[in-house]
Amino acid sequence: MGRGATQKESSARAGLWLCLGAGFITLLDQSVFVLAVPAMTAGLGADPAQVQWILASYSLAFGVALVPAGRLGDVLGRRALFIAGIMVFGAFSLVGGLASDPALVIVARLLQGLGAGTLNPQVLGLLQDLFSGTRRAKALGYYAAAGGFAAVCGPLAGGLILSAAGDSAGWRVLFLMNVPLVVLLVPLAFRFLPARPGRDHSARSASVDGVGALLLGAVVVAFLVPTVYGTPDSTPAWLAGGAAVLLCFAGWELLYHRRGRTPLLSAGLARSTGYVLGTVVALCQFGVGAAMSAVTAFYFLSGSGLPPLAAAGILAPQAAGMLLASGSSWRFVARFGRAGIVFALAASLGTLIAKDVAVQHLDHSAGALAVAAIGLLQGVATGLVVAPNQALTLGHAPAGTAGVAAGFYQLSQRFSAALCSAAVAGLFLHAGSGFAGVTRSVAADGGYRAAFHHGILLCSALTAAAIAAGSLDWIRTAVVRRRNRNGVGGAGAGWTRGGPGAGELPLDGRLLNLSRFLNVRRQPRAGKPRRRAVPGTRRRHALHGSSPAA
Repeated sequence: MGRGATQKESSARAGLWLCLGAGFITLLDQSVFVLAVPAMTAGLGADPAQVQWILASYSLAFGVALVPAGRLGDVLGRRALFIAGIMVFGAFSLVGGLASDPALVIVARLLQGLGAGTLNPQVLGLLQDLFSGTRRAKALGYYAAAGGFAAVCGPLAGGLILSAAGDSAGWRVLFLMNVPLVVLLVPLAFRFLPARPGRDHSARSASVDGVGALLLGAVVVAFLVPTVYGTPDSTPAWLAGGAAVLLCFAGWELLYHRRGRTPLLSAGLARSTGYVLGTVVALCQFGVGAAMSAVTAFYFLSGSGLPPLAAAGILAPQAAGMLLASGSSWRFVARFGRAGIVFALAASLGTLIAKDVAVQHLDHSAGALAVAAIGLLQGVATGLVVAPNQALTLGHAPAGTAGVAAGFYQLSQRFSAALCSAAVAGLFLHAGSGFAGVTRSVAADGGYRAAFHHGILLCSALTAAAIAAGSLDWIRTAVVRRRNRNGVGGAGAGWTRGGPGAGELPLDGRLLNLSRFLNVRRQPRAGKPRRRAVPGTRRRHALHGSSPAA
């Protein structure tokens, strides 16, 4: 290996560690922050609405930035967007850590999310630019492992810091700990990340649908406001406004597409039944994850009065179970296909009910142990859903829309997290006079148990919706498989329902080898139904020099 090749290999390896480090701190920030909310509320004197905005703002801004930032990275170069994103994230971590006003913390969380949403598409793009073949697959696997590790470490790190630094200073340390990491990563990014590769010169004419992202963000805000400020009089107006903005978004996307540009949600994706149903599963599943983290943390911190480290110990098993199950999720889905995802979602629904029973009928100590143990099982069920559902769903993206499909898929998850975390925060904040003013008598009277119960009801409703969407896709896949087996379809042979014009993919090749998971066979040509060979026939005819069709 020449000197130039060695230097290139060293730079690629350094770039990998930089990408993993940057992705890790942005994902860690999200998993660690939920534990700090009660202490922050007490320290800042925030009202319930401000607490809900603090919780929702990070995911909201993260989602708005994802797709436009990915497009800008294609046009301007990924290193520039990587550095800009991480600098914004670090600068407003500093602002949040020094803030003395809840409104300033909300602004800091919004801009932190904007920076993180700008950074993460560049991380994925750089990993694909720096590596190829099996090395690229390994690099992306390392990134997924870093995300899982952040989910496990986040609650434990947050609990340790809050316990060591105390409530008044602990939440500030959680903000400020990002700053030295960013100061370290920025000069290394200038040194090791490629300036030119990752810049797609053919993408100069590519469009950045900023208006579409803002409209979709406005839809989420319109549905978020009733969650925060909603009254019986104002809620219908906000919901109607959200529906109107949603129609504007749909109209804009159609117009944008007709101009020859690339929208956030293409018409082909909207027509792809498999993609739409899979995205609904992901949206609901991600919302449940965000809501359950908040429900568990708020109940045991404010309702049971446990210290932060103990609350972190209750959250950690669920993240650990998810990380462990993810490694074997492919074997699971290879055996059961989309049906396996439905079974795992049903198991997750069962764990939600079990958690509610434990909290309602056990004392605080026994309830904490039960919720931690059940959380491990819920994490395993979740780990069997997340990655397989993403692969199955993105496999239904029509040709030429893979990037758009992945961007909208992630965007929907972030918006769901924003809505669900704000909703469950409202349940707990209205169980008493906010986190700061809660007395032990409120918990004794069952206010927090009732809030936990309503949080579980929300999560159960979302999980049931995910089961319904997954079941519809399971039935649809079974129908397609039966049609293929029976030779139905005529000129559309080889395609799922409706042919390529319906926004579906061929049943072979482009589905990321999903035929291996779904047992889908390529449909035979019209008029020539496939004949099922008798076991041993092929070998017997080969020995006698004839063919099975003879």
